[in-house]
Amino acid sequence: MRSLEDIDRDLAAAGEALSHAEGTPAEVYSRIVGYYRSVRNWNRGKREEYGERKLFRAPENPPARAGRAAPGKHAPAPAAEPESAAPRFPGGKGREERLLLFVRPACPACPGAKAAAGKLGIPVDLVNADTEDGRAEAVKRQVFSTPTAILLARDGRELGRALDAGSIGRLVAV
Repeated sequence: MRSLEDIDRDLAAAGEALSHAEGTPAEVYSRIVGYYRSVRNWNRGKREEYGERKLFRAPENPPARAGRAAPGKHAPAPAAEPESAAPRFPGGKGREERLLLFVRPACPACPGAKAAAGKLGIPVDLVNADTEDGRAEAVKRQVFSTPTAILLARDGRELGRALDAGSIGRLVAV
């Protein structure tokens, strides 16, 4: 039979061994320029960019869209959209649509999207997704990337979405 001192000595040795234990390094893959690749093989600049990325999570209970109510509930009437303090491109008169364009200052595709939106001839509301209000609006509208353009009817109904300058140009027949 083992003595209490032997058990204490074994426990101390096990505790010492566990304090220096290391796990197996994990291989992390992430999307880079259109495909997935091991982060370990990225160049220094891309690894630094990876460290600065922000993760966004979709809400667990997204708000029901007009026309699609949650089970057992009636769909709410679409609310009138608040006027945004964001800059507007000059839009054409008499059009009933407007474009909500989600952008970020560091987004490389956003300048082209802004230019394409400006050619549509309808009012364009820019939403900076890096601001607190912009993030809240992005969550509300389930926007997960920039640029994202949402074509809205006067009553606030979503008529269409586009995720790049080429698609934005095709949203509205000018």
